Amino acid sequence: MTVLECRGIAKRFDSVQAVAGASFEARPGRIHAVVGENGAGKSTLLKIAAGLLSADEGQVLLDDRELSPHTPREALRRGVAMVQQHFALVEAFTALENVVLGAEPKRSLGRLDVAKARDRVLGIARDLGADLPLDAPVSSLGVGDRQRVEIARALFRDADVIILDEPTSVLAPQEADALYLALRRLAERGRTIVVVTHKLDEVRAYADAVTAMRRGRIAYREEKTAGKDLDIEAAADAIMGDDKPPPVVRPARELGERVLSASKLILGRALAGIDLEVRQREIVGVAGVEGNGQRELVEVLAGLVHTDSGEVRLEGGVASVVHEDRHEQGLVLDASVRDNLVLGELGRFTHFGVLDAGRMEAVARERLERGGVRPPELDLTARALSGGNQQKVVLARAVSRRASLLVLAHPTRGVDLGAARVIHAQVLEAASEGAGVLVVSADLSELRTLCDRILVLRRGRFVATFEPTASDASIGAAMLGGQA
Repeated sequence: MTVLECRGIAKRFDSVQAVAGASFEARPGRIHAVVGENGAGKSTLLKIAAGLLSADEGQVLLDDRELSPHTPREALRRGVAMVQQHFALVEAFTALENVVLGAEPKRSLGRLDVAKARDRVLGIARDLGADLPLDAPVSSLGVGDRQRVEIARALFRDADVIILDEPTSVLAPQEADALYLALRRLAERGRTIVVVTHKLDEVRAYADAVTAMRRGRIAYREEKTAGKDLDIEAAADAIMGDDKPPPVVRPARELGERVLSASKLILGRALAGIDLEVRQREIVGVAGVEGNGQRELVEVLAGLVHTDSGEVRLEGGVASVVHEDRHEQGLVLDASVRDNLVLGELGRFTHFGVLDAGRMEAVARERLERGGVRPPELDLTARALSGGNQQKVVLARAVSRRASLLVLAHPTRGVDLGAARVIHAQVLEAASEGAGVLVVSADLSELRTLCDRILVLRRGRFVATFEPTASDASIGAAMLGGQA
């Protein structure tokens, strides 16, 4: 089986040194976790390992032979596949069609051998311990099944090394457990598993080795040995360095008047009679497996979609919304960080048709610093930032608008521990200053940290309400419609 090794990898994007002389090795039969802050270079290093990016310096070796030519096709031919954070699936195709796409088994005259493809994919599904709905269009699948389709696609191409970037960011706890169980099965069969994650509890529970990156360099590495677990606290210290923010404290707040009142919201099959209320200084959480109406609820509250029936009342009159897809609905990727930080507010900086560039610069700079965006350069394009720092830009803009209602969809998805604490502190500060906040998230620890109450959304309905002290098992069971 393939041993993956990166030696002295360096990669620069314009003025940003993303990876600086990093060396990394992953061996068969083990689950390797790669952790670090946003912008630490984790995804960049592993995209280089998978042939998706080329290095400025250094080598990628597979079984002691250099990856050459350095392309995704050659990496895949040599047994390396990467499942990226944003899935690369064709929504209109079935799960089976997506798995075999580009590697279709052929019959005579070049025709697709459907029976052979199905038999082989069913065998892969059994190895994963998954019951994949092969004939269902991907558009109808939940995130957990989509994740398994991506992994099955890698296995269909005989990948020995499977790299996964933030694979559990939108999974319910039980789904995350099932995914790691499947990854463990693959490791036991001799495959090499590399997982980029911000969830250190997952590293503690499932990983055999951990590598921590900081500012493009390897800051810590450790392998589990017989009788000795991984030192997660040491890994966390290496990630944060001297920049560790204080723990987030949820202060007591006296709730005020209603800022949001929604009743009997119905929207196709997505929303099936939603009633919802948020008050001043209250933070309400919405938990649920993705695809149960969360996106549609946020779009209704943002005024982007009209419901079939029902009513939404914004008592304060102003809502600031962060959507779940920052690329599609949160950023202009080829515009500067400066412009993205004040997006939609040019009227605020214009007097008699003249733009006050100095005031706009000052506001953008203040938001940049308050949001902890790295690198702190206003002239960079948003595209040049890491995913986590892109999220910081979106959150800094939303929270700074002093709206009466904040609607935040997955506010810390793909964001490291330090950045998440900064964002959480901003959300709590906004609530303390009088805003009502609705947080939609699949991260139950985030909801417990922030929220006064947690609602579970399943099949377009709120099916349960929990205190923030409720267990993952209880909330996860409600999310999946089962028992704790």
